[in-house]
Amino acid sequence: MARENAKSNRELFKGAAQYYARFRKGYPKGFFEYVIKYFQLDGKGRLLDLGCGTGQIAIPLAPYFEEVVGLDIDKDMLEEAGKQAVSKGIKNIKWILGNAEDASKGLGIFRLAVFGASFHWVEQKRTLAKLYEILDKDGGLVIVGGSSSIWRNPEKEPWKERCKEVVQKYLGEKRRAGNSYYVEPKGKFEDIVAASKFGNPEKWTYNHERKKNIDDIIGLLYTTSFAQRRFFGGRVGDFERELRNELLKINPRGEFTEKVKTEALLAHKF
Repeated sequence: MARENAKSNRELFKGAAQYYARFRKGYPKGFFEYVIKYFQLDGKGRLLDLGCGTGQIAIPLAPYFEEVVGLDIDKDMLEEAGKQAVSKGIKNIKWILGNAEDASKGLGIFRLAVFGASFHWVEQKRTLAKLYEILDKDGGLVIVGGSSSIWRNPEKEPWKERCKEVVQKYLGEKRRAGNSYYVEPKGKFEDIVAASKFGNPEKWTYNHERKKNIDDIIGLLYTTSFAQRRFFGGRVGDFERELRNELLKINPRGEFTEKVKTEALLAHKF
């Protein structure tokens, strides 16, 4: 499962696990309630969380399955996920090092497969085809993410614009992605799913807000593939001081509101 390839070698989130667990706030309660109702989850079957990170989806959904498998290419993420599960008394999750593209019947059969802010990193058509084969006959698929990145700022929040400017000053204009650079997905996720055996997915959207201080903002940046702390090297102190100063110019109290749109695609296997 730990097959090395060009994608895994990008080290997309190397060194980010400790920040990820603390500063990634996870998904809203309404998302989990909708998934549970939509698929009528009742504690039976198995869940596969692809690109599971530190368990933001696997852990909350674990009580609704007999067993959960969290799959990720970063061992530090899996170690942190294990700690988070233990702290919450969750005992039915297996954490496996591997790529989403490697998903096969060797992992067993699943009732539900989920991508949490990870679908854009995988070979999408190939992975969907593989998942279709390892889902129960009435199994399902969920792809969920949020539009909170400083690179996608539809609300034109000034503090996000300033974060982007400072990050670009230190790391360059081009958006990084671990040891490489980010490439926009070639198509809309809903179109990619619709073209697969899953067919047309249902779309769920939830708009909400989060309050943040400057420490939250810096910590969240360090969870990303484009602004990990290691990228700044000996200039990390300069980066943090400059970003703090720039954000305080926008709000001297250092308090900010983030507008977040959480979107999910849900599909059944037919």
